[in-house]
Amino acid sequence: MSFLDKAASFLKISGRNKLKEELNVTREQLAVAQKLLEKSEEVTPLTNWSSIAKEEKRIEDPQGYKLKRVPVKQLQHLYTSNQFVFRGVNVRADEIITRGYELIGGDEKGIEACDNLIKVSGGDNLFWQLSVNTDVSGDGYLEKVLNKEKNKIMVLKHVNPINFGYLTGDDGKIILNSKKLPKAYMQVFYDTDGKEEKHEIPKERIAHLKFNSFADEFNGISSLQPVYNTTVRLMNMEQAAAEAAVKTANPLLVGHTETKSLRELTQWSGVLNNISAKDQVFLPQGVTLKMLSPGYQNFSYYSTYFLDAVVAALGVPKAILTGSSDMTGGNRSTITVQSRHFYSVIRANQRYVEECMNNIFSYYADLAGFEAPIFKFIDIAEDADRAGQRAVELYAANLVTLSEARTMIGLETPKTVAQELQGVETELEKKTKQLQEDIDLKKSDMEVFHPAKPGSPAGSQKGNKKEQKINPDVPSVRVKAK
Repeated sequence: MSFLDKAASFLKISGRNKLKEELNVTREQLAVAQKLLEKSEEVTPLTNWSSIAKEEKRIEDPQGYKLKRVPVKQLQHLYTSNQFVFRGVNVRADEIITRGYELIGGDEKGIEACDNLIKVSGGDNLFWQLSVNTDVSGDGYLEKVLNKEKNKIMVLKHVNPINFGYLTGDDGKIILNSKKLPKAYMQVFYDTDGKEEKHEIPKERIAHLKFNSFADEFNGISSLQPVYNTTVRLMNMEQAAAEAAVKTANPLLVGHTETKSLRELTQWSGVLNNISAKDQVFLPQGVTLKMLSPGYQNFSYYSTYFLDAVVAALGVPKAILTGSSDMTGGNRSTITVQSRHFYSVIRANQRYVEECMNNIFSYYADLAGFEAPIFKFIDIAEDADRAGQRAVELYAANLVTLSEARTMIGLETPKTVAQELQGVETELEKKTKQLQEDIDLKKSDMEVFHPAKPGSPAGSQKGNKKEQKINPDVPSVRVKAK
């Protein structure tokens, strides 16, 4: 008796063929289960997040390293109270949106839906405000507000980071999921009784933007963090300088008298209080007045240093930050170099925003069932010109192919375009060809005017001047015309 017959007898299954069918069904079920297990397998990193990364900075700094981080509330207050910080952050946001954006690829439904989403969410102001929030607070949050059917994003709503962040436990640590990533976001608010409440929000409903971060930290770092203390000192100096100016214009009068009578001292106090700059005072013997004034203050000397610190933190050239036409920020070439570096910083921030928006579009496409377009800011004109010039030079030097050169300036090279360009003679090739013809013609003329001689090949002028000096048959060039 075979194995199948024994198995059929043991399982009380009649028929060999029926047993085979049962085994095949079992194999198929096992195969399906195996695939489901493979798909559902979670990738879990071996390393854990540091204690610094799991600390949240939503309302006040927790114990630990982040104790030195400035709370979001103070950063926002600095942004609204200091003119240089306010303008620097706004200039960065202005440069991000000043040249507009475009949607590339995707189907017609996706382009229409995503473009409408940007418009109803504020248009250019959506990206401007997102940049300001991220620069000031270190984290920029956008909530994807869905309709009742959960198949459309109605609007992208800004969320103030002052009471919003990753979900934390009672110990203030960020709660992680099985993948050792933050489980969710939360918004903290207080009820009518003053009790703190946490509203948990799923991660997929929030778009999170960061410009600066460190190591494995989940939260971003504010662009104002390095310059916060310096700016506060500058504001304190401004206030002190203003008070000093007032005291200089209105000096303090101190009277000295030999009397010890309380009644007389009270009278002199009233007299001194009523003295103005236009009054003439006659004092009796034994009474003198002394004027106390702060005098000249060198605030402008120190303010330049603090202003340079703001420029270094935000990367905005001083001429743009202050709007001044003086040359304290360097000469023209220095300002040009600084402006180019500033544009590179802005382009990096634009890429972060582009990635954030493309993730939103991808999420929207899964909900609504369309092909998501690609969001892209229009390149800065100066960068585009520089990239185009570089592509031309590299192609002319045979260092890159035509397709690579077109890719450098953002152009695709399909087969039809490549075939059309293959037989076209470029302007550079025409000039090179004409230059070679001129060189060949000049060489031919030289060979005619200067034939070959002993020790001198054709076209060479070697020994011509020496021969003119010693040969009387050669007419002299110095003979005056009659």
